[in-house]
Amino acid sequence: MSVRDNLNGRREVFAHRGASGKYFENTMKAFYGAVKDGADGIELDVQRSKDGVFFVIHDSELSRLSGVNKQIAELDAAEILQLRIGKRFLRGFSGSEIPTLSSVVSFASIEGIGLNIELKETISEHPDCLPELLDQISILDNVYVSSFDYNLIQKVKQIDSTMEAGLLLKKTMLADKELTDYPSADAFHFHKRMMKEPYLSMWSQTKKTIRVYGVDGNEAFVKDPPDFIDGWITDYPDRFQLS
Repeated sequence: MSVRDNLNGRREVFAHRGASGKYFENTMKAFYGAVKDGADGIELDVQRSKDGVFFVIHDSELSRLSGVNKQIAELDAAEILQLRIGKRFLRGFSGSEIPTLSSVVSFASIEGIGLNIELKETISEHPDCLPELLDQISILDNVYVSSFDYNLIQKVKQIDSTMEAGLLLKKTMLADKELTDYPSADAFHFHKRMMKEPYLSMWSQTKKTIRVYGVDGNEAFVKDPPDFIDGWITDYPDRFQLS
């Protein structure tokens, strides 16, 4: 995937959990909103049910999103499909289903939009499920995976060397390490709080793809982006069409 328009230097724009600044996160409404707002792709989260079905949801614990005090790994797919997520007092009236990964892959294929699939805790706990997951998403031309778990990144590359794998970085992961200590990562994703030294020197020197998340479009570096930045991950994709 080309992450930058060579004619005008425009960076790719991925909608964080869909257009989540307008719609509830990781729902089909948020994903259709991202398409409407002109995003190049959608960043989403994947967890695994008790019976091995992949669902698009951020939290492994369901109380914040659904009000149900259960872990997603405790429930079978049929039980999860009965849940509704949304704002606390509106779930019963306008709550949304938790999408399956397969349904979102079909949506992305039809709409021609890319996916950045963040592999969450329940995937790290069952790395043996990776071949099945990678097979599900392999029908897409514009797709990559990401994770805070470097061991998972390594396993992805061992299974499919052609699949782009981005490492999500925390400050603690660079406290006593360099970017070169993560050779299996094809890309590095980090929060905008790390757009400062000593990290700026690291980003500018690596030849890996660099994406910044947590941006809202009002940052000075968005309006005049450094050369090393290849893409933005944002709740507000409509604000980035000229960046």
